Amino acid sequence: MKRLYLLAVVVLFCGRYGFAQLTTCAQTLRLANSTYEQGRLHELPDLLSKCLENGFNKQEKVQAYKLLALAYIYLEEPEKADETMLKILETDNYFAINKDIDPAEFIALYNTFRTKPIYRLGVKFSINSTQPNVSQFNPVSDGQAKYAYKVGIALGVAGEVPISIPFLKNRTTLSGELFYATKSFSNQFNAQQNQTTYSTSTGTETQNWISVPLMLQYRLLKKDELSTPTKWIERLNPYVSVGVSTDYLLSSSTSVDQKRQNNQSIDLQTISLSLQREKLNLSALVGAGIKSRVAQGFLVAEVRYAYGLSKVNSPSTLYANQILLNNYKMVDGVFSLNSLFFNIGYVQNFFNPKKLKRK
Repeated sequence: MKRLYLLAVVVLFCGRYGFAQLTTCAQTLRLANSTYEQGRLHELPDLLSKCLENGFNKQEKVQAYKLLALAYIYLEEPEKADETMLKILETDNYFAINKDIDPAEFIALYNTFRTKPIYRLGVKFSINSTQPNVSQFNPVSDGQAKYAYKVGIALGVAGEVPISIPFLKNRTTLSGELFYATKSFSNQFNAQQNQTTYSTSTGTETQNWISVPLMLQYRLLKKDELSTPTKWIERLNPYVSVGVSTDYLLSSSTSVDQKRQNNQSIDLQTISLSLQREKLNLSALVGAGIKSRVAQGFLVAEVRYAYGLSKVNSPSTLYANQILLNNYKMVDGVFSLNSLFFNIGYVQNFFNPKKLKRK
């Protein structure tokens, strides 16, 4: 019983001590504001030091450092003002000035620091729709061939680095990604004789790729260009992008069957096509998306179109797959791949605030 009583006393004492400390630091911040307004600037460092070490929450700490920075500005102690501004930015990476309220001297000091993120890292998930773009087709028999899109998925990591290009108003970001992607499409061939179909071969090709897209993003709007009624656009942060993607083929296979008129059909069979496909592929990219601020980064949603610049097969390998040729009367066309991507992901901002060098 005595132990329980002693434990209760300790808990009560600690709770009261913590509450008292919290209350004291809140009062200290109010006193510091009053002291600043009265012009007793020399008193602020000693007044705030204890609670800055242990007592202020994040918001209070930023307010306290701001008072100190202003004090050092007016006391003409530029080195201490710089040190304090750096602490503000390290405490709150998203700290921003208020041009309507903050003193001009404080705004000028803020503008001498790097305040934007230096890079972003994140993950992305993608759904794609892929359609072959056939440039040459030579069937082994009379008939009609038709390619159609199928749906694939991709998962990868993304990195972004904001870069300054003056003639683009410093709105650009270099984006690089690494994806594991599956792409799929169908191929149907109707073999005909005297314009009458006697067999239909249908294949669904699935390809596995490692893709490395490299893109340049251009932000469409800036804060100072937005009127009050359109401030909601700022939260969406729309952008457009262009770039290229280099892809490496890991594997390719097709699941194919054949239906015959007045004859026995051939059951579904999976056949490797890896030897008939080029390993490297190059695509041109265009896209558009939005970045909405969430926590310490951005939720990203974008649509992207990839236009195949290189062929995924060649005339020399069209007749190389004997199973497709002899059993199914199927021969590929020479084609590139065009894909439409719908991406969603999250990128985390990483900051390294520092004093900028004078030019």
